[in-house]
Amino acid sequence: MLAAVLALAAAGPAVAGTGGTAPRDTSHPTPAPHAAATRDVLRLHPMPEGTVRFGRQHGRLTVHAALFGLTPGSAHGVDLQLPSGGRVRFSPLTANSVGRAHAALSSHYTGPLPARSWLVIRMGTGSRGVAANPIAVTRLLGGRPYQPHRLAAVEAGRPSRGPLRGHAVLTYSPSRHTLTVTVSASGLTPGPHAAHIHLGSCMRQGPVKYMLRDLVAGPRGHLVHAVRTFRHVMAPIPAHGWYLNIHQGSSATILSNGQPTIFFRPLLCANIH
Repeated sequence: MLAAVLALAAAGPAVAGTGGTAPRDTSHPTPAPHAAATRDVLRLHPMPEGTVRFGRQHGRLTVHAALFGLTPGSAHGVDLQLPSGGRVRFSPLTANSVGRAHAALSSHYTGPLPARSWLVIRMGTGSRGVAANPIAVTRLLGGRPYQPHRLAAVEAGRPSRGPLRGHAVLTYSPSRHTLTVTVSASGLTPGPHAAHIHLGSCMRQGPVKYMLRDLVAGPRGHLVHAVRTFRHVMAPIPAHGWYLNIHQGSSATILSNGQPTIFFRPLLCANIH
């Protein structure tokens, strides 16, 4: 599955702006000239999503993590930030070929789990640079530290520009054979971000269907009504099986030698219905 994603992404954009050409799909009949347009409004969710639960094994602190929306095949550093300023390191978290992770992570820590500590999942496994930046965190741990804790996705850029959020509108015109995507978002690192319509879902990432020209966030991390149009689209938006994904990096940085880089990280995602 990951090989298909990378092969299609490495081939370059199928459509850019309003002047490109999308792959033709001749398996569906041409709609009637006066057929009504269809429209889908999407809420973009910060990625990754999931929960963590703490435990003990042989007296040492463990954490069980269940997440989706990670870079397929990626590895991530995980640590507990202590109120004293120290940290407890856990074994790395690794995502599978569709960006999911379900693992028990170990540590050498035998002390109590302090209140007002919090867990951090980092962009990579390195201790410096962008790899050390957080991509998901828990809230401060309170009086019930061993209950499940939901993770909140955060933008890995510095400084933070507020919470990740956004929405998109997909409009298909059967008379013009166009698919128009309009995206607005906030909390992004300023600059270009790769974006694709994929086959699959946010929970089980699949290959690229359409590649959008990079979405460019302004100095304050806002993306306002960015419009991309695909032409020669002969089939309407399906009832399920597509999703929209916005990445951390640009199209020029998310791959290296055909493999995903640290900047491939999904930022915002929505299943298309």
